[in-house]
Amino acid sequence: MPTRDVVTRDGVELVYWTWPGGGPPVLLLHGIGNYARYWDLFADAIAGRLRLVAPDARGHGESGRPDDGYAPEEFVADALAVLDAAGIERAVLVGHSMGGLHAIHLAAGHPERVQTLAIVDASPEPMPAGSERARRLLTERPARFADRDEARAYLERTSAGYSDAVYRNRLEFAFNEEKSGLVWRSDPEALERIMSARSPHADRWAALREIRCPTLVVRGTRSNVLADDVARRMVRELRDGTLLELDAGHNVALERPRELTEAVVELLGRARS
Repeated sequence: MPTRDVVTRDGVELVYWTWPGGGPPVLLLHGIGNYARYWDLFADAIAGRLRLVAPDARGHGESGRPDDGYAPEEFVADALAVLDAAGIERAVLVGHSMGGLHAIHLAAGHPERVQTLAIVDASPEPMPAGSERARRLLTERPARFADRDEARAYLERTSAGYSDAVYRNRLEFAFNEEKSGLVWRSDPEALERIMSARSPHADRWAALREIRCPTLVVRGTRSNVLADDVARRMVRELRDGTLLELDAGHNVALERPRELTEAVVELLGRARS
């Protein structure tokens, strides 16, 4: 089981979880609306081969919810604070969706802290359908549910096709259980501010071109976020990029955790050789 720790940066508490393991440490950054324990299935597949560290991003999970400070550079600074608190000089960096975009900026701006990078279904130019779906699910969702059965029914209706383990994980970590029912842990006002503070597409492409480390671009073939042509352009723009496509939707780590972990381990081996 992972251990829970807290570091505070500029008055904001950042909760992060650590799974013990060997080899170089891995920093895992989740997407918008998710949480650190999103990576549980990935951790199960790693099975202790690598040490994993995953923070709850600000406004998410158990981390603080400041009134402002949701620009990408704040999330990058938070990730660096977590690395420092965990005693990690240099990490394998894995980011999904929003976390993947933050990982791009981190790797570009702080190359000395990143050994290898895996960008998991994150796009400098997201497909409109995926962006609209994310906006709708994050801003139009019910504020609370009467019980776990009602919450699970909502999850299965709006995000169908996942394993029982995924739904159990979401019930455990996506919600706080209160006397009046289940409420989301991710803060709706924070989500709105994140979506309004996103970096321009041109800035994302420019950051991508600055990345020096071996980088894996992972795309779910059924993704509604990362288009095939954009993924291939990303690989061309990178100095040392490789594309991996897996039979999955946007949440590759939930649908194909074993294949994703093996790809991350293989990338690390290539970087060492």
